[in-house]
Amino acid sequence: MRSIEPAPNLLLVGAPKSGTTSLLLWLRNHSEVYHPWQRVNSGAVESGFLLGGVVDSPYEMSKPRGTLFLPHEADMDYYRGEKLVIDKSPQHLYSKRALDTIKELMPDAKVIITIRDPYDLLISLFHQQKKTIHFNSSFEDLIANLDGKNWSPDPNDPETWGFLTYPRYSKHVKKWIDLLGQDRVRVISLGTIATNPRMVLDSISEWLEIDPMKMPRNLNIKNPRGELSKSRFRQFLRSPPNWAFSLAKLVLPSRGLRKALLDPIRSKGWKYVPSEKQEIPEETTEKIRSNLIQDIEFFENLEEQIPESTIIS
Repeated sequence: MRSIEPAPNLLLVGAPKSGTTSLLLWLRNHSEVYHPWQRVNSGAVESGFLLGGVVDSPYEMSKPRGTLFLPHEADMDYYRGEKLVIDKSPQHLYSKRALDTIKELMPDAKVIITIRDPYDLLISLFHQQKKTIHFNSSFEDLIANLDGKNWSPDPNDPETWGFLTYPRYSKHVKKWIDLLGQDRVRVISLGTIATNPRMVLDSISEWLEIDPMKMPRNLNIKNPRGELSKSRFRQFLRSPPNWAFSLAKLVLPSRGLRKALLDPIRSKGWKYVPSEKQEIPEETTEKIRSNLIQDIEFFENLEEQIPESTIIS
């Protein structure tokens, strides 16, 4: 088993679809920050190292409860003694296992928690899931499914668990601050990240005691709206039939060779095309907001809910 030394000491957690990807891409370009998972693929990979093992909750729709989750392998070959080793995993915020590990075994790690309006989060999460091959429900079907669950998360139902859990982050944010202390945690809303990213990076630099002038100049926001192309060819690349896998194994017996030759071809299946903004009836909007009212009030009155010193705004 490969060891990692030093362990990550800057952790980006928070509600999904709340800006962790953009923050990671910016911060890992600082010369004093190293990201061990940067070269796993071209995107902002999430390591998941604190969630490794048999999962007790369906953190992703493709990983139901009871799935064995193996984190991505870290790449420390390019580590040159940078002050900070960064990791990003939004699902960590909801994990008791992750919080206990950080509290007990990672006393020097600092944590950035990102949040956004819970209503907007649920809508954005729906659009994000529509980009995947594991979710085919319409928005109307989704709301009907949530009604069927009485808006209570069921860890045995991966299709609704995230929608009923991720927007309800207030109790988790408070717990992380209470257990880790105000000095180790900063909370940032997506709105602040989007409207004033330079101020956000300056504040983070001051907190981490690194040079703000070494932050990148290009501060584009990532993860725009879109959906997977529905062309038959790209659908075939995303989900090849069993005979295609059998043929590939016959022609290319080496797994390494198959990955080297076929993965670049299959990646063409994940082409995103623009999608229209979801039009939501007023009564549906009111239903969503009423079921998320506690966390909406937490978000709208953040300064009254958590210590002001932990908020970057």
